[in-house]
Amino acid sequence: MTSSGVTPPPSSTSPRRLGLFDVVCIGVNATVGSGVFALPDDMQRAMGGWSPLAYVLCAALLLPVALCFAELAGRCDETGGSYIYAQRAFGDRIGYLVGWFCWTAAFVSWAANTTLFAELLGFQGLAGKAFCAALIVLLGAINYVGVKPGARVVNVFVIGKLAAIFCFLAGALFALDPSRLGGPLPRGFAGVGTGVYLALFPLQGFEVTPVPAGEVEDPRRTIPLATVGALLFSALLFITVQAALVASYPALDRVSQSPLSDAAGHLGPRLGLIVLVGSLVSIGGFNAGSALGAPRFAQAIARRGLLPAPIASIHPRFHTPHIAIALTTALAVCLASLFDYRRLVGMSNITIVVQYACTCLAVVRLRRIAPVSDAEASRRWVVPGGNVIPWAGAIGSLVLLAGAELNEAAFAAGTLALGALVAWVSTRRRPSAG
Repeated sequence: MTSSGVTPPPSSTSPRRLGLFDVVCIGVNATVGSGVFALPDDMQRAMGGWSPLAYVLCAALLLPVALCFAELAGRCDETGGSYIYAQRAFGDRIGYLVGWFCWTAAFVSWAANTTLFAELLGFQGLAGKAFCAALIVLLGAINYVGVKPGARVVNVFVIGKLAAIFCFLAGALFALDPSRLGGPLPRGFAGVGTGVYLALFPLQGFEVTPVPAGEVEDPRRTIPLATVGALLFSALLFITVQAALVASYPALDRVSQSPLSDAAGHLGPRLGLIVLVGSLVSIGGFNAGSALGAPRFAQAIARRGLLPAPIASIHPRFHTPHIAIALTTALAVCLASLFDYRRLVGMSNITIVVQYACTCLAVVRLRRIAPVSDAEASRRWVVPGGNVIPWAGAIGSLVLLAGAELNEAAFAAGTLALGALVAWVSTRRRPSAG
């Protein structure tokens, strides 16, 4: 550990094999997940014909956050994303808090979406649990043998899910009734807050883009473009889909597990089948992205001694964090075997907000403690306007946190307590420098 309280990383790195298209697909895949297929009816009940506006407002709060991720990606080209930014800005303890939340949320979400995937395919009981375990192990094995195969799987899923969504938009174009947009708010202005909070779940995911930075070609250019691009593309897509749903499907406010598929089926049976398959592809793609990104958080933390050191090791043949992948895969299998979808998604928004707020504050901190020269700054992207946008991103993140429920906060607190125990044990077992 240095005098600033920050532990430097080891010098070994993985080969840089991911290009701009790969990284954009990782970000879009993590953002365009199950939310766009499963939440439109909830948003309609909250905001009625104004529900597309929820994505506009939420994206406005998140854009400063994405810009902060973009600046920090220019500073830090190491695998780890939010964890690395917090660790460099605030030291090991705060960095570990953020990294533990990142890792935990990633494999919990992986397990949750796998259980949902099994349910949509009709698997129940022991057969469903066995299917979940097999799918998680398969995706873990693909990423075990190399980051590029894992990225290719993500790319295929992204193309498939977007094709299904665009098919729906093409079909809805001939059934639009613009008079359904706008109108009275079903729950008044209180519903606006609910709608914006609901939009947070579909829009989160762009923060995954910088996670594999240590394996990306030209990361100081590629990661900023991909991070901001993933958020803006996804926000525009969600606004368009929600508006098309409101204007083409009169029963959107009816409670449903698959409102987008229902709306497509209302327009035509074949279109409904295409979108149903697209929803499966979307959730499968999210799982593939989780298999790629989740182990990298554990690897980054272990490299600094706050998880057991072997977790940071790189496979001599495949050049992947093989032990981190195996451990993360095993944890996801355990969770998917023990819990159902709804129990597994509880802490997602809180952990995401913690990442966002800390990343924005890390920009302010690093500008003060580690300023860059004018020559170096000219080669990097920097958020304009001084510290106004980073502070706006941090405050906007905390505003989103106001919608969290008590059980989500309790789960997050319990998870953090477990993380503190793991860190204490790991540091006690670590050999001293002397």
